[in-house]
Amino acid sequence: MRAAGFLALLLLAPVTVAATEIVIEAGALTPTVLTVESDEPVSFTNRSGRTVHVEFSGGADGHQVFQVPGRIRATFHRTGLHPYVVHFETKPRAELRGVVDVRERTTPRDHQPVCSGITVDEICLEP
Repeated sequence: MRAAGFLALLLLAPVTVAATEIVIEAGALTPTVLTVESDEPVSFTNRSGRTVHVEFSGGADGHQVFQVPGRIRATFHRTGLHPYVVHFETKPRAELRGVVDVRERTTPRDHQPVCSGITVDEICLEP
């Protein structure tokens, strides 16, 4: 498992799309552009029925990416546009492109986030 770069994502059972979730389908991303506040986690849910990996552009210092069983989760620390590419690993080969638009937080945090799972290299892996 690598914190940045290419990550494998396994097929998940269908669930409702949350406000900070990007759904990967065979021919589309929903939404194509997702706007979030800095330090807000984003989940990538694979409903395509195919094996995929997600490649993020730019350096790893602007975001943290980790795989939780069955999904990819990313937290973006820098404001601005964070483009990514979803690569389908099985034939027919295909790519889908999307962007996470990160904005400044509109409200300060009352407290620092607390990890309820295991922390590895300062990355929280929640159950």
